[in-house]
Amino acid sequence: MLTQIYNFISLGGPMAIPLIICSIFSLAVIIEKAVFFIRRKDNSLRLLKRIELKIENDDIIGALNELKGEKGPNAKLLSTALSHYEEDPDRIREVLQAVGEDEIKKMEKHLPVLDVVAMISPLLGLLGTVLGIISSFNILGTAAGAANPAQISSGIAAALISTAMGLVIAIPTAIFYSYYINKVEEKSHEMNLSMIDIMDVITDRSERDVQTYT
Repeated sequence: MLTQIYNFISLGGPMAIPLIICSIFSLAVIIEKAVFFIRRKDNSLRLLKRIELKIENDDIIGALNELKGEKGPNAKLLSTALSHYEEDPDRIREVLQAVGEDEIKKMEKHLPVLDVVAMISPLLGLLGTVLGIISSFNILGTAAGAANPAQISSGIAAALISTAMGLVIAIPTAIFYSYYINKVEEKSHEMNLSMIDIMDVITDRSERDVQTYT
């Protein structure tokens, strides 16, 4: 099996190597982002309710301890808000905005690699096709008599295989890129809603504190 794959790739001509490199980068990013999103998955509504109960009981330390084992972006927003809960609401909102932007950058990290691979892989395959056809025509042009069919077929094979390799790499890469971009947008929307809920909880607590002291 491995021998057949090697023979297939070796027939792809000079563009086979850069296409293989593209596929390695693409696969690495796809796996990395899959692990990233699995590890940072959280239930924002359930988490917020648990923290809200702690805040209502004035157990800020307990709320922070509750968040220590959580790795999702909403947990990060909650822990940040609790760390600054004594500050002005406008200041808390600014800090949450900065943390949210940082979380989005983490989610988008390495995704441009998928975009580049999806874009250049078909072009590399097309270049391999052109080179293979040129090779075949050179053989026909330099042949004194009848051209060797094996040499001509090798050039045509390189042309077709490089095109196929480019498409095989580009299509799944483009699919995963689109999926992860939509995932980032979905998470960003969830974080925006969580920011509103978090600020409501913090504001309610501040108002209760003011009423208590007055």
